[in-house]
Amino acid sequence: MSVEQPQTASGPIALAEPTARVGVRYVLPVVLANLGIMLAFYTPIQNLLPRLATEVAGDGGKEAALAWITGVGAFMSVVGNPVAGALSDRTTSRLGRRRPWILWGALIGALAIAALAFQSTVLGLAVVWGVCQATINAAYAGLTATVPDQVPVKQRGMVSGWIGLAQTVGIVLGVALVTLVILALDPGIYLTSILLVLLVIPVVVTLKDPRLDPADRPEFHWGEWLRSFWV
Repeated sequence: MSVEQPQTASGPIALAEPTARVGVRYVLPVVLANLGIMLAFYTPIQNLLPRLATEVAGDGGKEAALAWITGVGAFMSVVGNPVAGALSDRTTSRLGRRRPWILWGALIGALAIAALAFQSTVLGLAVVWGVCQATINAAYAGLTATVPDQVPVKQRGMVSGWIGLAQTVGIVLGVALVTLVILALDPGIYLTSILLVLLVIPVVVTLKDPRLDPADRPEFHWGEWLRSFWV
């Protein structure tokens, strides 16, 4: 027996333009999740990875090591974010379109951050940091897409402003914690991992993310998707 999906006058509710105003119940969890994701991105880049690069490559090779590690991460970020965004647009999970990407991206990303503490080579750090960037960017793509999904046009400026503030605070807070509070390297890595999960959980639990019926899933063409990057 099939279950009929909710519809609006213009089509499936999962694809409908939002009209109802959002309040604190939506904004606060999204702000916290953005804070956690930015903390997870930039605490390693600004503090943890340079220290790890020094450990595995020494003072003489730390610059080259860090360049390789962050270069792999940057590549995975550039690829992972738009791919995850395009796939989340077409996700038909019972959890909705965005929540699976936010949830699993954050969980796997947090485990990958924790795994940085166990790496003893430049290659190991580069591979694990690449996984971090790919998965956390997948979570970020799903989270960012909730704004046009959930927020009416008239509120998007306000909501985006709060998100931007959270992103800045996340960067500063993460670096401050591992520079001034948790000085040891491994505990700083684990703290970053744990905070990512804790700050993302509220949006996963509270987000109203309607399921997309497979019959309403937009077609995906790699050629058309790649051409969309041309400006």
